[in-house]
Amino acid sequence: MAIESNLNILDRSLRGLIGIGVTAFALFNGDIIDDVFIEILLGIFGILNLISLASGWCPVYHIAGISTRKQ
Repeated sequence: MAIESNLNILDRSLRGLIGIGVTAFALFNGDIIDDVFIEILLGIFGILNLISLASGWCPVYHIAGISTRKQ
């Protein structure tokens, strides 16, 4: 069973920007966030957005039955 893309180019671009920004913030924030758990959660969120950028597929959209990609 192949997974079909459910994100259009704008969604993918925004996810890429968010993913890069959040991941970079989680890795290089210095002393802004003192809680390691929050930093890890931010890193995971950023990486998941980068995976969505690369694959064009969002599991949350899939579960909700949403697709922004034109058929």
